[in-house]
Order: sequence, then structure tokens, then C-alpha cells
Amino acid sequence: MKLNVIEAKDNPLLKRKEIRYFVEFDNDVSPSRDVIREVISRNYKADSSLVIVDKNLQLTGSHSMEGYSKIYQNKEAAMLFEPDYELIRNKLKEKEVKK
Repeated sequence: MKLNVIEAKDNPLLKRKEIRYFVEFDNDVSPSRDVIREVISRNYKADSSLVIVDKNLQLTGSHSMEGYSKIYQNKEAAMLFEPDYELIRNKLKEKEVKK
């Protein structure tokens, strides 16, 4: 899998780095959020629990996808600025079970 960063900018007000990227992969299965999170955390030397994969759009008929992710400075900032559904998707928060 190859990660090509299109744009990376710091957002000091929200305590995060915002990354737009293009991913090329070889196999037939598109990579999961967890795999993309690990690749981004390796490239930016960040803790993988602080990487929020916001969206990935696979291009039809190709082995590539465009995406947008955020790397927070700390977990508290992620919990403050991200909606609950994003925190649940990225395994920073557990889904509440109604009784």
C-alpha cells in the first residue's frame, strides 16, 4: 500500500494536523480504517490512537482511494472536538447500550 499525501496542515486552534491523502493498494480488498490509521501514524510518527480517519472514498474501478484524516495532539482534544459517531468508529469511545 502506498500513501501519497496531497496536503497536510496544522490547525493549532483545534490542536490537530489535518491530512488529505491518496492511497494506492494492490490487493482486491480495500484497506480498512485500522490499516490506514496505522500507515498514517507510522508516516507521521504519531500515536495511532490519536489518528481519526474521517473519510475514505474509493475510486470506482481502481485500486485507489482518496481520504481525509486528523492527528490530534492529545486524546482530550479529540474527545472535545470530534462527534460521538467518529469517536466510536475510530475506537476512542465505546457505544452505549440501551437497556
